[in-house]
Amino acid sequence: MTLVGITGGIGTGKSHVSMLLQQRGWVVYSSDTTAKVIMATDDEVRSELGTTFGDQVLTPNGVNAPLLASLVFGPLPENDANLDKLNAIVHPRVLETHMKAIEAEAEKGTRVVAIESALIYEIDLEDGFDHIIVVDAPSQTCIDRVTARSGLSAEEVRRRIDKQMPMEQKRGLADFVIDNSGAPEDLAQATSTIAMIIEAMGAASSE
Repeated sequence: MTLVGITGGIGTGKSHVSMLLQQRGWVVYSSDTTAKVIMATDDEVRSELGTTFGDQVLTPNGVNAPLLASLVFGPLPENDANLDKLNAIVHPRVLETHMKAIEAEAEKGTRVVAIESALIYEIDLEDGFDHIIVVDAPSQTCIDRVTARSGLSAEEVRRRIDKQMPMEQKRGLADFVIDNSGAPEDLAQATSTIAMIIEAMGAASSE
C-alpha cells in the first residue's frame, strides 16, 4: 500500500485536492474531520479540553469553534501556549485514529491511502509517508478564499497562516507540489497527473 500525505497552508486548496483524489477512487482521511469527530465524541479528550480551556468551549455536538479559535489564534504569547496545549490534547488521538484506519485499509488491500493534514511537517510526520503532496497558492489568494468562506478578517487569517511553517519551506520539502493559483480545470489536471505518477510508482514497486 502507498501512503500519501496531502498538506499545505490555510486556503491553499488541499481539501479540494483531497476531494478530487476521492473522486478518482483514493481513500482519503482528513485530520480536520477526524479532530472534529474526536472533540465531539471522545469523553477523555472533551474532559481535557474542558479542564484546560473551560467548560464553555464544549458544546453537545463538539466545541465552540469561534471561542476556541479566539483562545489559540490570538496575537499574545498565551495564545501560542494555548495552541500548543490544544495540539497536545487532540493530535495524538488523531494520529492514533488514523493509524488504526491505515492498518484496516492495508488489511483490505487498499492500494493508495492519503492523509490530509495541515501540520505534517510541523509535527515531524513526514517520514511516515511514501510521498507528500504540497498544495500551494499565493498568500493573498489564500487570504481572500478564507475570508470569503469563513467570515474571518484578513488579519485573523494572516495570524493563522503565521502559525504554520512558511509555504516556501514546505515546497522545498515536498515530493510533489500542486499550484492552485489558476482555474479549477488546471487544479484537476495537475492533481490527476500527480495521482497517475504515484499510482504508477506504487504498481512498479509491487511487481
